[in-house]
Amino acid sequence: MSMTSPSHRRAPAEPVRLEMRNALFATALPNAVMAAIFATLGTKVAVDLRDPVAWVALSGGVICAVVKLGLIVAHARRRDRPLFRPDSWGDAFAVLSAGFAFSLGMLGARAFAHDAVLLQMLATGLLFGYCSGLVAHTSIRPWLATACLALSAVPIAIAAASRADSAHQLLAASLICFMLAALQSIRHLYQATRQQIITRHAMAALARVDPLTKLPNRLGLREAFTSQMREEYDIAIHCLDLDAFKPVNDRYGHPTGDALLAAVSDRVRSVLQPHDTAARVGGDEFIIIQSGVRSQSEADLFARTLVRRIMAPYEINTHQIEIGVSLGFVTAGGDESDLDELVALADAALYQAKQSGGGIGRATLAVR
Repeated sequence: MSMTSPSHRRAPAEPVRLEMRNALFATALPNAVMAAIFATLGTKVAVDLRDPVAWVALSGGVICAVVKLGLIVAHARRRDRPLFRPDSWGDAFAVLSAGFAFSLGMLGARAFAHDAVLLQMLATGLLFGYCSGLVAHTSIRPWLATACLALSAVPIAIAAASRADSAHQLLAASLICFMLAALQSIRHLYQATRQQIITRHAMAALARVDPLTKLPNRLGLREAFTSQMREEYDIAIHCLDLDAFKPVNDRYGHPTGDALLAAVSDRVRSVLQPHDTAARVGGDEFIIIQSGVRSQSEADLFARTLVRRIMAPYEINTHQIEIGVSLGFVTAGGDESDLDELVALADAALYQAKQSGGGIGRATLAVR
């Protein structure tokens, strides 16, 4: 497992939460279409009614829609260099969405406060179009979708119910029923989408992790190396393998050998610093990226500590087991970006150490 600082590591739920939040900002086209339709139909309603409240609702809705579109565009352009804290983007999106929903609801309610059947039809059509898009694109945030649904539908339902004729009261009852049905759709879509995102992240994590030791595999190692190079840390690459591991398997069996590898991995983890990464890349082969290395002597001290920790006796399945270690390492500056070359140099140093009977070998990185 890669051991990183809190600023570089997210809990398993954090990427899921971020992706669910970012899904809100992938709705530029639906929001633009809804804003255009609202502005067009809303202007028709406000002009025909000559109602100041309708004009205020129209103006408020247009402002919220335009600012929200600007927020979506800014989020897409500034995702790598955000202007605000991550949660602030979602909060602003929620406030603007609620403002638009309330404006739409008030505009529709004003249509039902007047004897204008055509405008009432326009308001009802606008409401249904908005709610269908709301369920489809905002259910990833169920509380927000529910709030917007209520803010848009309830004012219109109340205005329709206040009319004396049974047709309007039946329409009001129908709006409430549709709203309740939409709540169930929101809940279903939220759970389904969330499970898909969780499953995708879980599968991606499994592709980067060795199942036995729970350390990163080669893919996870390469991603960690890329991250370290992006941070421009000076590093050391340590390659190690266990001496005479095969006789342990032959004598005690593969379950004991697997348990030994897991125990070795735990001891490797115990030596790592916050920005370091250890990976299992073969049967008994491990590679460690040591970050923030100021000198070769610091890398040498790390290697000696690691070897000493691994070579301490193990008690596995009632067996006392001792194992040898051969290790080679190479140091590199933060401007180096060729992991394969660094691993090859460290592996060559490992081979020299093994030829000498085990221990620690050092490699020199040629200046290019």
